[in-house]
Amino acid sequence: MMVSIIEAESSSVNDRKRKLYSKWLSVSPEATWNDVITALKIRRENTLAQNIKEMIEGHHSVPNISNRAAVGNTQKEIKFNTKENEAEVSCSLTELNKSFTSLMTKVRRAFDKKVASDPELLTDITRWIEIYMNWNDKLTNASLNETFNIIHPYYDFIDCNLIVDLSEEFLYGVTFGEEKINILSELQNHKRKAEKFRSSTNANPHLTTSNGSNALMIASYCGNYEVVELLISKGVDYKYQREDGVNAFMMACEKGYIQIVELLLKEQEQVDPNVKRNDGGNAFMSACKNGHIQIVELLLKDKVDPNVQKKNGLNAFILACQNGHTQIIEMLLKEQVNPDVEKNDGLNTFMLACEKGHTQIVELLLKEQVDFNLQNKRGHTALMVASANGHYEVVKLLLEWKADPTIKSNEGHTALFYAKTEEISVLLQQVDDAISVSSCTSSVLSLVM
Repeated sequence: MMVSIIEAESSSVNDRKRKLYSKWLSVSPEATWNDVITALKIRRENTLAQNIKEMIEGHHSVPNISNRAAVGNTQKEIKFNTKENEAEVSCSLTELNKSFTSLMTKVRRAFDKKVASDPELLTDITRWIEIYMNWNDKLTNASLNETFNIIHPYYDFIDCNLIVDLSEEFLYGVTFGEEKINILSELQNHKRKAEKFRSSTNANPHLTTSNGSNALMIASYCGNYEVVELLISKGVDYKYQREDGVNAFMMACEKGYIQIVELLLKEQEQVDPNVKRNDGGNAFMSACKNGHIQIVELLLKDKVDPNVQKKNGLNAFILACQNGHTQIIEMLLKEQVNPDVEKNDGLNTFMLACEKGHTQIVELLLKEQVDFNLQNKRGHTALMVASANGHYEVVKLLLEWKADPTIKSNEGHTALFYAKTEEISVLLQQVDDAISVSSCTSSVLSLVM
């Protein structure tokens, strides 16, 4: 299963890759990345060249553009037809980059002036961006400079939609220079040039990368709706699966791109949302794991099977529990999923929620009457797992529900032995003492009677 490495890192790498993928699709199918890097270095665009090189050598889980393009079942190296073509593409990139850099300087200056004259405008700007980007409180209390630093990974000199749309909202009619040049008009003109550049040559949309990803898969992973739509119209196989079974639909579900998911489901011959990867995982599991509520809801309406398990026993319910997605858990319980489902190693949903310290989910599952004293193959209980991971509130909750602290693992240890913190040790010791007193009292009473 493709692990969401990008979520654990700065999103800028992923988004910058998206821009490179778009360029790869649109500029020329006859260029290798080494050619592009060499051309940029010749023109002293060393920073851009280095960025491209670093991204190409990035994480293997991200669909990577190799220096070779696979055609059919064979691979061949494709180069620019002539040095003139190479220079022309490089020059176009350089000029677009310079033009956009100059424009952004003026855009920043214009925003600085507007916010300085009306400080409350900053709130409107940050709220607009959060709505536009579908963010929740990501820009709360951010200064204007911090705001632009945060959104910087989401645009560049080729894909400048965010800046153009932002300027249409807040810089309408703003001019610069003695000639009163309109900033918005200049941005829109730059956008048209960039789009013309991206579509200036005929690209082969059916090429695949070294790991088997086609262009539509890459666009789906990176959230580029327009490219996905374009590639479908060009006849690219949107049901295509790599050797590991991954397809574009799975990538869009994993990353949470609801518009792309809806697009693929609405196609005349819609994708099968239940299709599996080689490991048994599917798109629904990825959406549940990553907390994409809208996609989960959409797929449930599309009648996906929420109980399907991977080869290792993992399923959508386990993944949602493990990652703390309470709302998805509630949705799945309404679909009558089995809350006691286990992985092949004996760990069940309840134990995983306890292991991760998701108190709200633990409480939710307790109300579903899960067996909280169940032991896995090593004899561990949910109480032992919560104790070993230092989750005091979960331990306390389990004891309130009368979880048995005297149960022993295969090694002969109780939850007290595994306690990670002094606070948990004290709590378990108190319960053990109370049980001992109760047991002694019962023994005395039985003798008297």
